[in-house]
Parts: sequence; structure tokens; C-alpha cells
Amino acid sequence: MGNVQGMLTAARKLLGVRENPPGSNNNIVTRWYGLRGPWCNMAVSYAAAHSDNLAAIGGKFAYTVAHARYFQKKGRWHYGIGGIRPGDIVFFDWSGSRSIGAIDHVGIVEAVHSNRTITTLEGNTSDAFRRRRRNSACIVGYGRPAYKGGSAPMPSGDGILRRGSKGNAVKTLQKNLNTVLKTKLVVDGDFGPATEKAVKDFQAKYRLTVDGQYGPNSAAMMKAVLAGRDRPIRPRVLVQQVDTLEVDGVFGPATCAALQRSLNSRTQAGLEVDGAFGPLTIKALQGYLKVTADGIVGPKTVAALRTRLGATAGGDWDADTTRLLQKALNANTF
Repeated sequence: MGNVQGMLTAARKLLGVRENPPGSNNNIVTRWYGLRGPWCNMAVSYAAAHSDNLAAIGGKFAYTVAHARYFQKKGRWHYGIGGIRPGDIVFFDWSGSRSIGAIDHVGIVEAVHSNRTITTLEGNTSDAFRRRRRNSACIVGYGRPAYKGGSAPMPSGDGILRRGSKGNAVKTLQKNLNTVLKTKLVVDGDFGPATEKAVKDFQAKYRLTVDGQYGPNSAAMMKAVLAGRDRPIRPRVLVQQVDTLEVDGVFGPATCAALQRSLNSRTQAGLEVDGAFGPLTIKALQGYLKVTADGIVGPKTVAALRTRLGATAGGDWDADTTRLLQKALNANTF
């Protein structure tokens, strides 16, 4: 306890924890925290508190942006995934903005792989605590807790190239600036005044904040421009469609994605088929069921769903309810 392995062990014990009913944010984590709301960061806090690591992560947090800014203030923040390690707290923005202010999800890094993907332990993902495989597309950055048992040193720098930066990353930047702006920078890996001016010119041309620092937003824009586009490509995490859902009573990403496709077909909800049972999907379901669309799965929503599926109105959204939903989705009757 009080170290990286303790943190990971406590997090793994949460695997399988679910909301009851789905979409309610009601589970052991939110009851422990004392707040019924999105619980991804509460789950990080829970794992830390149950492994003597709460001080290491800065205390109890529910708001992901505040937590990331805590790490930044303490000099324990890094943009992107360079140097990321197991036990780090990784922050996501599904819109791909790479901005701390836009962070909307968080997880604990369990493993780092050679193909620049990571395995994470995350709460509030498809209404449960699950293990996920993530790439850098939607990662804003990570914070490194100050574990009592010792933490790996932070990578040099914070992931932003600026005046004084040196190395191969600067060489790549200089080559790319020469390509997209037709500048004639010397590709020497030294971020000096000429490189700074070129970065500012690039930022001005593509309507970015002109600060001469090459950070996540500028990097996303550069990637888009090199691909022949004039604006960053918003990452999409789509769930592959299956011919027939497994009728297993588990309301996971595949079932949620099938529900989203059905709602898009029947109500023109325009949902992104990402397998995440978030407020927009819940409101679309509530509209379809003709109950108040408040984005929270309460008793009235559950009763309407069970009635629509031919079950008795009373009761919870349990595994039997999900099996009925899966059968209806397979039969295209929902």
C-alpha cells in the first residue's frame, strides 16, 4: 500500500463495479464519495484512498479539470503520452482539443505498450469500472502521483516545445514548418528565435493562440495540415456493429451502441455511436419512451423501459431487463 502497486491493486478490485440502474451514477464509489454524479475521477480517488495514496494524488477529486490543474501546479503534469508509466493518472478529452480546460474523463494507467497504446483502469465508462485500451488520439496528458514508495522522475519538460528546447522533436517541428510554410529554417534541433517566429506565423495562419509555443493544439493542427486539411480531425471512437447481440444481460458497449443506432434510426437523435451511455443517449432514450428527458435514469425511466419491453413496470434495470432489451434490439422491435 502507499505505492504504485497498491494503487493498481485497489483499482483492479473495482473491476466490474456497475451503476444500478445504468445511467444513475449509483454505486459503491459515488456512495463513498458522497456525490451522485459522473464518477470517473471519484473512482481514482476511491482507489487512492483504499491504498494509502490519497495524498499522492492531491486528495479527493471529482472534477477532472481541477485534478489535472493540481498536477500542473505541482510540476507533475505532462502533455501527451511521452514518458507515461503505470500508476500515472491519464486525462482524456473526447473532442481531441488537447486542452486541460476541455478534459472530461480520467483513468489510471495499468500498462504501457510498445505500439504507443496504454491499458487503463477507468470508472464511469459504459456505466461501469472497466479495463480499456487507449491510444493517444484523445489523451490530453497525464499527472504523476507522488507515491510514498517512490515515483519515476518526470520527463524533462512538460511536452511543449518552446524557446530553448532542443532535440529530435524540434528537428521534426522545423522540418514540418518548412513544409507547410515554405520557411527555410535550419533543421538543427535548436528552438531559437527563427523557429519561434515560424511557430507564431503558423499559429496566426490557422487561428490558434499566438504564443510561439508548440503545444498540443498546435501539434493537432500541424497533423491536420500535413494531411491536407485546414482544421483538426475530431477523433471518433466507434463501436463495430455486430449482426446479433449476445443476450447475456450485460449492458456493455456493444449493447449501448446497438441502442444508439436504434435511437438514431427511430428518432433521428444524431447520436455518436460510441457505446457510452452518457446524458445525450439517456435523453434520446427518454424521448423515445416519452418520459421527462433529464439525462438521469430514475424510476420513471426504468418503469417506462420495462413496460416498453413487455415486463412489469416495477423493478430495477437488472440483467433480465437488459436481456429483454438485447432481444428487442436483435429483433429490430425497439
